Amino acid sequence: SYFCRVLPASFPQISVGEWPADPSYSTGMGKCKLTICFITTLVLAMWVRNTMANIHMQPYSLRNLFYREETIIHMLKSIGNFYKSQRLSEYLEACAPRVEELPLLENLQDEETHLDMILEMLVGNPLHVYSLIMRLTMQLGPLRQEMTRYPMVSGIEKGITSILRQGENPDASDMEGVTQALARIQFAYRLDPVDMANGVISGVQTKARLSPIDMINIAMRRNSGMHPIRPGLGREFALAIEWAEAAKIALEESRKENKHLEDTIKSFLDQTKKDHDLHWKGKEENPGNLPNEEFFIRKTGMSSGKELRVEEALKLSNQVLDREKDGWFVHDFNALCRGDAVNMNTSTSYHQRCLLTTNSDPYFILAPLKLEIISSDPVLFMYHEMLTEGEMEMMKHHGFSQLVVSAMEDTSVNTGGGAKVTNERTQSNAWIWDHQVPMLHKLSMKTGKMSKLIAAKPVLDIVPGQLVHIVESEAWQVGIYGPGGHYLPHYDTFESLDETAYTPTSEWVGNRIATVMFYISDVTGGSTAFPKIGLATRPRKGSAVFWYNLDDSGQRNSLSLHGACPTALGIKWVSNKWIREGAQIWKRPCIPTTPPAPSMCDTAMCSWNMTTCGGDF
Repeated sequence: SYFCRVLPASFPQISVGEWPADPSYSTGMGKCKLTICFITTLVLAMWVRNTMANIHMQPYSLRNLFYREETIIHMLKSIGNFYKSQRLSEYLEACAPRVEELPLLENLQDEETHLDMILEMLVGNPLHVYSLIMRLTMQLGPLRQEMTRYPMVSGIEKGITSILRQGENPDASDMEGVTQALARIQFAYRLDPVDMANGVISGVQTKARLSPIDMINIAMRRNSGMHPIRPGLGREFALAIEWAEAAKIALEESRKENKHLEDTIKSFLDQTKKDHDLHWKGKEENPGNLPNEEFFIRKTGMSSGKELRVEEALKLSNQVLDREKDGWFVHDFNALCRGDAVNMNTSTSYHQRCLLTTNSDPYFILAPLKLEIISSDPVLFMYHEMLTEGEMEMMKHHGFSQLVVSAMEDTSVNTGGGAKVTNERTQSNAWIWDHQVPMLHKLSMKTGKMSKLIAAKPVLDIVPGQLVHIVESEAWQVGIYGPGGHYLPHYDTFESLDETAYTPTSEWVGNRIATVMFYISDVTGGSTAFPKIGLATRPRKGSAVFWYNLDDSGQRNSLSLHGACPTALGIKWVSNKWIREGAQIWKRPCIPTTPPAPSMCDTAMCSWNMTTCGGDF
């Protein structure tokens, strides 16, 4: 099969769900007692293991996992006629939505197409991903242990073990990660958890489902405070209340009698509301960041979480964002992600319009650039239809085999160059150099002409056996965001320049003067939001977004703060080209702090910063 070829059998097995089976369990046990055991296991799973698989951040690893599970499903179905087990029935029942969304592969000749469909229809759906990780970390282990006690099916259990050993498997950290992803999507886009449980994401109906137990699991994890959804938070009372209330509604709508689960939800809700009100902080204590995932806009009283969020939305709609303050503001960033307008206390030269332009370059005479000016000061331009289907597929093809979990600059490392993996950024990426793929060098040249900067030398001076050094721009970074994948607001410039600021021959390379980001897929959600200017760009396959990271004096431009909004549905691919400042000395020279007379304005700046010269294209 595909995975026997690609994933070596020598990969270490990470135990999947192998927690001690409940000694009181039997196939005839009542539903009520099973629920007690199940919820307890769900809540305690966070402390079971400390390994960091990070599979939930790697869409292709998730694709492989979904595909391997298909063999497990076939094996379990094959014993259903003669082996009766409640755990077996529940596992197959939990698999039903994924099979209904995308039937299992029947013909190996269709394997490649099927893998693509898994990526699109299953991996791209955060509900399906949650259910997959839930099954493999919480349900499969106890089922396998049960099967080892019965000779008639112990051989099937050994076959399942063999399948699991073919690749990476999720662990408790992945269970937490997919739970955070669902909560992040729900919070950012103000979705109704009940709708999500019924398979509706941002208005799109899918076959995926969440049970009331899944929903109270999400609520309990958000309330624990053990693994905050983002740094700086404690117990996420508000999110916990929203999901617990939704679990209560879902249980009532299911019309299934489960007194214990009903009592568990009620007790949890009552206590969490008391805790929320006891610890509540008003927005006066932290303007712009409250209310948030932890707290509602006021104490709960007799109101539901849903009512409080509606009240919050109405009051915040007229709030003015002060872009002069440091940091980013939670609800303004998320408002931009949703597409809401954000009120600014400082005007920005939007003048949003679209036009065809050659950038005064003969290269674009036959195929002018389709430019959308989102903001002229600061510059935020979007170029449409910049990439062909072939170029986008080439980037994906060369990137996917090298994808690794993305890290962030660790500013605690004084010498620079430190990196850390954190849930501030849940993405995977790969680096591809121009000399590795000739088409990319041509695209770098085109990117330079588009940005009016130098992004590459006309001829690559590569010496075989020698390292390639950054000069005009960095290698292409191909990035992929799975469901709920995001990157909180950040700057692309470095806090402290590392060894790449100079070449070994002391040629000045400098910081990242500008960013060109190409969208190479369509996706629901996943916008790029600029909270300090109150604007966002929407992903459109083949388009490119351009902005400056450094101001005219060569200092970090505070208005370049930006973040990747959570993907709600689908897989988001991007490709970044970071252009360095050293090579731009004649293209975008530093301008004195005191502006010169209009007659001395640098002509290279006129077309970019139209408010400086009053010029136009």
